[in-house]
Amino acid sequence: MDFSRKEIPAVAAVLSVILFFGLYYFLTGRKTLNKLVKMLFPVAISDESKDFISDKVTGIAMTGLLPFLVFIIFSGMPAREAGLTAGEMNKSASMLAGLVVLTIFSTYFSSKSINVQKSAPELRVKYWHTRHVILSTSGWLIYLFGYELFFRGILWFLCFNAFGFWWALIINVALYSLVHVPKGKLVTYGAIPLGVLFCTLSHYTGSFLPAFLIHSAMAVSTELFSVYHNPDFKFSS
Repeated sequence: MDFSRKEIPAVAAVLSVILFFGLYYFLTGRKTLNKLVKMLFPVAISDESKDFISDKVTGIAMTGLLPFLVFIIFSGMPAREAGLTAGEMNKSASMLAGLVVLTIFSTYFSSKSINVQKSAPELRVKYWHTRHVILSTSGWLIYLFGYELFFRGILWFLCFNAFGFWWALIINVALYSLVHVPKGKLVTYGAIPLGVLFCTLSHYTGSFLPAFLIHSAMAVSTELFSVYHNPDFKFSS
């Protein structure tokens, strides 16, 4: 099968999603980095914080740093072509602000669910001090920046340029749902409409940043609202 110059990078991006996310789940499942962090910081921070840091650093490396190095640094792909630009976000500022507010509003209620509280907050410390809020928020923001750059930046724009809107949408949403399988059916199925929204926003703004902003609002607010609603956790001064 002959591939065009546009199709080869797109296929490489698809294969990279499978490879890098496979490595991410393999390493986090084996607690590879966790053991190193606990050895380097035996007492300084809690085991729960070490686990959170280890998982997020692994995710940042596998789903953010590696794709950035492979597709933007080594291959010479212009950052703008990967959606690493503000694009035309200014034309959709009001809509994006509304979506962020709606996202935070919805997570306030969804975080009351026992099913959500089984996995949120990911930082499983019982008493949340200011440092834990900062750790959780910064960990999610850095992780999701690379994550969305990979999915709604590199993968989306390469596939769009090679295969057009509908095939790019199908590929992106299918892979996005697939990488959520280890997190359960609810999250896996929920990734489908979310993926459609994120890809559509990237397409119309020319930037991955709208997906990053909304995804970040969802993750951070779910984390904090889950602490608020779950009696097993508590904010502490």
